[in-house]
Amino acid sequence: MAAVWKFADDNSFGYYRRPLNIPIELAASFGEVRENHFHMGLDIRTDGRENLPVYAVADGFVSRVSVEESGYGNAMYITHPNGITTVYGHLNHFMDGVETYVRQKQYRDKCWQQDIRFTPGMFAVKKGDIIGLSGNTGNTEGPHLHFEMRDTKTGFNINPLLNGIVIPDNIAPAIHALYWYDASRSIYTTVANKINIKEGNNGYTTSANVTVVNSQYISFGISAVDKNTISKYHLGIYKMQLYVDGIPQFSFSIDRFNGSDVRYVNACIDYSSWVQYSRCIQLLRILPGNHLPVFSNSPGSGIIHLKDKKNHHFKITVSDAAGNTSAVQGMIQFNGAAQMPVRYKNNTRLLLPGKAAHFVTQNAVIDFTNRAVYDTLPLAVTEEMGDDYNAASRAVFLHDATVPVHDSIKIQLKTNLPSKSSLRKHVVILLTNEKHSIPIKGTWMGDYMFGYCMEFGRVQLVIDTVSPVISMQEGNDHSFKDSDKGLHISYHDNMGEAYFFRAELDGHWIMFEKKGNLFTYNFDEHCRTGKHNLMVMAGDRAGNITQRVFTFTYL
Repeated sequence: MAAVWKFADDNSFGYYRRPLNIPIELAASFGEVRENHFHMGLDIRTDGRENLPVYAVADGFVSRVSVEESGYGNAMYITHPNGITTVYGHLNHFMDGVETYVRQKQYRDKCWQQDIRFTPGMFAVKKGDIIGLSGNTGNTEGPHLHFEMRDTKTGFNINPLLNGIVIPDNIAPAIHALYWYDASRSIYTTVANKINIKEGNNGYTTSANVTVVNSQYISFGISAVDKNTISKYHLGIYKMQLYVDGIPQFSFSIDRFNGSDVRYVNACIDYSSWVQYSRCIQLLRILPGNHLPVFSNSPGSGIIHLKDKKNHHFKITVSDAAGNTSAVQGMIQFNGAAQMPVRYKNNTRLLLPGKAAHFVTQNAVIDFTNRAVYDTLPLAVTEEMGDDYNAASRAVFLHDATVPVHDSIKIQLKTNLPSKSSLRKHVVILLTNEKHSIPIKGTWMGDYMFGYCMEFGRVQLVIDTVSPVISMQEGNDHSFKDSDKGLHISYHDNMGEAYFFRAELDGHWIMFEKKGNLFTYNFDEHCRTGKHNLMVMAGDRAGNITQRVFTFTYL
């Protein structure tokens, strides 16, 4: 990398400085709701640009770097003497010494993806040292810097806006919508009932003087976003509290997270609304299977008792990390309607939070752990043959994508292929639902193939004998100059992304970076001037492999 590493201006927050030499404008905040996880840091805008210098926010040493296709892409971890480790994600390049070390290890291991730990004496940095260049690597929708703070001892992520990173903010969160739920039922067998609200000089209130409900036990959900003085983006809510008749009933605040707990985000939102309408409704209720520790100061589960049929005053406050607060309040009353008993279909079993479950059908075995669901789910496991030409088993139906799964489901499906059929080596488990299709590489155990999934949907063994298609984007026999951005191989397959990829330049392993279905080789010392043969092999999860040889000239 052609770059001059130097010290930067202080841009100090005290102990820390900015990780970029531009004002911090957030595109996402700590604890923001994302698909299947809470956001664990700050996304700092880079004005749509890449390769901005990234600075060490304090003295320390490089303790870890990781290179991966998804997630944070190229990420650097710096451990500081105050007990904090900072993380810098989606980098294009690391500082020179680290970059050289990583590349040498990649070629030594013949593996692009890496997770490397360093000892304190290897790469020390000072506050303001340039430690890399910003980029767009990993799972991103555009160039930015992902910045985290972690407790070095526990590994817990902590909110940078509460721990020394100061961003001007005098704007209170905005409350967009309010809902109530019948809490006498599982969250998966009830619906969101909208409560109309209006904004006035004294905050938000319900449009009706009294909101009348037809259940004696209810809970609330709220759609709200935070705003920031110097950011145009809608950010996540830091804290929510619920009071009924002045008494605290529920409290939620995002100060720190264990990284292994982030999937509990699906227990904190109306997941069905999220999947079906892309609508984020955060629940002011602790579901039975939600073990996230952010409720440690919550005085109750968030279920409101209205059996007395009296008017009750409620108030919900939402706050950001700077202490700006908005509130919505009103009166609520149970109308005294007779409560209808919950009835389930005859062919359903109740999947309960905290209880493992074992389902057996004629051609399938399904196992759930005790952490599979957050609330009671009436589940019927059914199967049918279908008429798909490539089917290798009956199709098994496991509910649908509107209910989240916290822990992996073990699936065993019986094949209809003969034991000695050559097609068995081309079979995968295919999960399909309203969101997508996911091929799962399974393992044979007699006439059954088993595998694991993290979503509900339709599962079936399918035969895939279609080989991937690979091509050089620039065209075969292309001539490249030193100024070119790299050589690109595209991959196309009926089963999604590549499961296997290997490239050799004139008989020697060469490193390609992967982003989606595009593989890129950035010219380095392993490619000398002249004409070259590039052998590429790529395969899918069903074991189909394509091999091609391309030629190109490097000038």
